Amino acid sequence: MKKLFILVAICCVAVFSAHAEFKLGVKAGVNLAKAAFDTETIHPDNFTGFQAGLIAEFTLPLIGLGMDVATLYSQQGLKFKGLSLEEKEGALDIPVNFKYKFGLVSDLGAYLTAGPYVSFKLHGDNADVIIDNVFHTFEQKSFGAGLNFGFGIRLGSYIQIGANYQLGLTDNYKAFVNQPDYSSYMPPNDVLNQESKGKIRIWSLSAAFFF
Repeated sequence: MKKLFILVAICCVAVFSAHAEFKLGVKAGVNLAKAAFDTETIHPDNFTGFQAGLIAEFTLPLIGLGMDVATLYSQQGLKFKGLSLEEKEGALDIPVNFKYKFGLVSDLGAYLTAGPYVSFKLHGDNADVIIDNVFHTFEQKSFGAGLNFGFGIRLGSYIQIGANYQLGLTDNYKAFVNQPDYSSYMPPNDVLNQESKGKIRIWSLSAAFFF
């Protein structure tokens, strides 16, 4: 899946860049991340982070159809309600979105986006959390991929403010139950070494300025 996502992204950029107008800009915003696990016992809370990086936009003249490609540092992580512990991590996100822009009134316009993304872990430590009296260890995967869906408004030709939903399709986290060396607590046999997997879900609100 990793090679497929990267190949699709490269092909899309190559096709549009050959015939489209090009703009480069900077982008920054806020992430609201939450992982969905394949078990009923793990329910992370919303984790607030940030994103920042560069964005390039390709637009076909007259019809408003194009693409944008970004390279973003994205702060993500896990947070559990009632626990002070947070597992923070940083990732390099590369979204490649198809983009449709249309006008509203005067210099005010709007846009819709959708497309794939790939994500590479840059840093982050494993987290140990006790949930319902059971000791869990959470690990982050080094690679992730999925889909983006977004919308926003355009102020003139230079400023865009938008919202985006990132739907992870690969496993971003692995959680397993074990017995830590420093604990006298022994979980029941039916949960010992039990493994669960989690996929990331991120809402983000961001602003982009094009030169």
